[in-house]
Amino acid sequence: MKYSVSNWHHSRPKSYFPRCMELFGQPTFVANVRHGYALWKTKGLFTQHILIDEDVKHCVPRPHHDYFYSSVKFYIPPKKVCDVLKISGSINYDGLKKELTARCGGIGANYATLYLGMLVASGKLSLSQVKSKDMYPRMIRGEIIPHKEMAKKMMQLKRENNKKYSKELGLEYATYAYDKCYTKKKRTTNNKTRKQRGGATMLNTRYQGCNLARQNCCPHMGPDQAGHYRATNETNDLTYQGVTYLLKTCCQMCADAMKKELRENPAQFDRDYQPVLKKRGTRTYLQLSNKVTRQPIQWLPEKSM
Repeated sequence: MKYSVSNWHHSRPKSYFPRCMELFGQPTFVANVRHGYALWKTKGLFTQHILIDEDVKHCVPRPHHDYFYSSVKFYIPPKKVCDVLKISGSINYDGLKKELTARCGGIGANYATLYLGMLVASGKLSLSQVKSKDMYPRMIRGEIIPHKEMAKKMMQLKRENNKKYSKELGLEYATYAYDKCYTKKKRTTNNKTRKQRGGATMLNTRYQGCNLARQNCCPHMGPDQAGHYRATNETNDLTYQGVTYLLKTCCQMCADAMKKELRENPAQFDRDYQPVLKKRGTRTYLQLSNKVTRQPIQWLPEKSM
C-alpha cells in the first residue's frame, strides 16, 4: 500500500515523512489532509511516533522547528515532574498514560530530549547539571554520546523504571495531581442537618480537614470536582511588605506563580489572596485566602532567621 502526504501544508514534516518510512516502516495511519498527521504504533523503546503537519518555531536551545513526536512509557515521580518539564518546551508528560513525549524536528533530537528527561526523572542527573553544562544542545548533536548508544541506555532506563514503578504504571490517575482514585461514599444514617453538624468541612485531596496552622491546603489552586482543596507538598519563602514568611503549596509552579504576582502586581495579589496579619500569642502570621474560593486557607509563620 502506498502512502502519501501530498496534501500537507508544511514543507518540513512533509519532507521528513520518507525518513520516517525508512526508520519505522509503514505507518499505522495517515491523514493526507492539510494539518493531517501520520502515526506509527511501535514496540520496544517507543510506544508511538507521530508526524504532524505543523511547524512549531522554537528558539532554544538553538533556533529550530518542531513537528515530530516520540513517546516512551516511563513513570515520573511527582517531585520530579517539574524538573523534567523545565528541560525544554519540547518535552511533555502524560500523568494518566505515564508517557514521556518529546516533540522535535527529528528522531535524533527526540532521543536526546527523552534521554535527559529519563535521567532527571531517575535522579541520575539534576536539572542544574543539564542547564549549567549546556548538555541539551550537545546531547542533540551527539557530542556527549552517539544516538545509537543513547537508545541502548534509554532501553535500560525504561526497564528499570517500569520494574520499580510497576504499581504506579497501573494507576488510573496522575500521581502529581491526586493521591488516590475517587470512590463514591456510602450514605450514612446521620439525619442531622448541616447546621447541626457545624457546617461543611473543607477537605484537601488527602481527605484531611484544611487547617490554617498546618497549612495543608494550597492557596493558589481551586478545589477539584469533588470540592477538595489541593494538598500541600512544597515549602517556599514568600516576602510580603518586607517580612519573609513560609508558604506551602501543592507544587512548585503554584508557589512561583504567587511570588511572580506579588512581585509584579502586588495590588492584584492582595485582591486574590486577601492577606491579613494575625497575632497568635507573641507570634505574627500572614493569613492568606484561597485565590478561587476566597476562603481563609493558611496562616504563614515568619521565617526564623
